[in-house]
Amino acid sequence: MFNNNNNSNNHKEKDTDRIETLVGAQCHIIGSLNGNGLLKLDGSIDGDIVCDDDVILGETGHITGNTICNNAYVNGIIDGNISCKSTLTIESCGKVTGDISVKKLVISEGGILDGKCTMIAYEKPDTEFDNL
Repeated sequence: MFNNNNNSNNHKEKDTDRIETLVGAQCHIIGSLNGNGLLKLDGSIDGDIVCDDDVILGETGHITGNTICNNAYVNGIIDGNISCKSTLTIESCGKVTGDISVKKLVISEGGILDGKCTMIAYEKPDTEFDNL
């Protein structure tokens, strides 16, 4: 997922060169974190995260609080609710305990979601059977 491959056919690749905020594995933050660039978290945060861009949670990362972002890639542990404007990807080592609100959801084999899922921007399809 983090290869610097210039193959335009692989849109799932994340360009780690554009990471604007990096919280290392030895870092523990108590309090909320607000930002608007790509956030990579290998440490832990006890508080809410509000990010206008994407959040990447590494295997050693742990969030205890709610997360609001554009896309989230979870390979660590989140104890809290998640709201993604676009896609939540729970990787094979990822675990989310909390309710999620997403446009798209991807859970890899081994990934865990323990909570309620609400799909945003969902429109009830028009059916011709309503008038019968």
